[in-house]
Amino acid sequence: MQQIIDFFTGLFDTDKWPPRWHCGTWSDFHGWLFIISDLMIWLAYFLIPLIILQYFTGKKGHVKFSSVYLLFATFILLCGSTHFIDAMMFWIPMYRFNALVRFATGIVSLLTVYHLIKILPQAFKQKTNIELENEISRRKEVERQLSEANANLESFASIASHDLQEPLRKIRMYASTLVRDNASDNSERNKDMLAKIEAASARMQTMIKDILTLSTVRLSADFGQVNINDAITLALEDLEVKIKERKAMIDVQLMPEINGNKEYLSLVFMNLISNAIKFSKDAPHISITHEIRNERIIIYVADNGIGIETDKADKIFMAFQRLHSRNEYEGAGLGLAICKRIIELHKGKISVESKPGKGTTFIIELPIK
Repeated sequence: MQQIIDFFTGLFDTDKWPPRWHCGTWSDFHGWLFIISDLMIWLAYFLIPLIILQYFTGKKGHVKFSSVYLLFATFILLCGSTHFIDAMMFWIPMYRFNALVRFATGIVSLLTVYHLIKILPQAFKQKTNIELENEISRRKEVERQLSEANANLESFASIASHDLQEPLRKIRMYASTLVRDNASDNSERNKDMLAKIEAASARMQTMIKDILTLSTVRLSADFGQVNINDAITLALEDLEVKIKERKAMIDVQLMPEINGNKEYLSLVFMNLISNAIKFSKDAPHISITHEIRNERIIIYVADNGIGIETDKADKIFMAFQRLHSRNEYEGAGLGLAICKRIIELHKGKISVESKPGKGTTFIIELPIK
C-alpha cells in the first residue's frame, strides 16, 4: 500500500531517473529518429479522434454503435499520449506518469475489445455498400413497376368506369320509358320490378362514380395556397338541394389558408357534410370549427346524427364498408375511403369520435405549411 501512496505522491517526479538521452548510447540520428517517429505517431493519433468527433457532429447523433466509436477515439488518444510522453522522456523522465497513462490505455483497450465483441453479431448483419446499392436498385425497380402498375390500374379504372356508365344510363333510360309509356297497363308487380331496376342502376352509377374518384386521387395533383373556407363553400354549393330539402343548419368558422388542392379538399367536406345530412333523423345541425396546434390545423366536423358505435369507428374509412343496409341509407361505402386517401395525400390524418345517438365528430389534422 505504501508503494502505491509513494507512486501517486511522486507521480511527476523526475529526479530518480536520468533523461533517456543519458540511458545507454544514443547517436543523434538514432535519438531523433525515435523522437520524430513518436511525435508523428502522436500527431496522427491526436487527429483521428478529432475526425471521429467531427463525424459525430455531422451526423448529429444518428450513428450506430456510438459507444464503440467514442471508446475507440479515447483509446487512440491515449495511445498517442504514450508516444508523446516517450518522446518527451528524452528530456523529462516522467516514468511514473508514463506508467499511469499506459495503464489507462490498457483499460480502455480492453473495454473497446469487449464492446467490439458485444456488437459483432449486429455488425455482421450490417450490409456493405455494394449490398446497399443493389438493394436500392432493386427497390427503385420495384417502385418503377409499382408506379407503372398503379398508372395502368388508374387507366383501367377510368376507362372501365366510363364504359360502364353508358350501358347503365341506357338501362335507366329504358326502365323510365317503360314506366312512363305503360303507366296504365303495367301491373303492380311489373312497376315494382322496374322501380328496382332503376334503383339498382342508380346505385351502380353512384358506385362507379365513387370508384373512379377513388382511383383518380393521385400524388401528382397540383398543390398551392388554398383557403379552406373556399373549399367548404364549393362543397356547400354542390349540396345546395340536399341542404334545402333537409333544412340543414351548417355553421362554418373562419379558417386559415393551407397548402393543398382545392378540389380534393372540397370533395372531403362534401362527403362529410353529405354523410352528416344523410345520417341525421332530425333537422341536421353541422358545425365546422378548427384550432391551430404546432403549425397544424385541427378541423372538427361535428353533427347531431345517429352516431357510430366505438368498435366500428375504424372500419368506416375502409372501401365498401357499410354500417347500415341500403334499405336504410343509400350510398356505396366509398365516401370516407375517398376522404382518407385525400387527407393522407395532404400529409394529414382523419379520425372519428362518436357515440350512438349522440352525433359524430370527424377530426381532420393537416399541416398549415
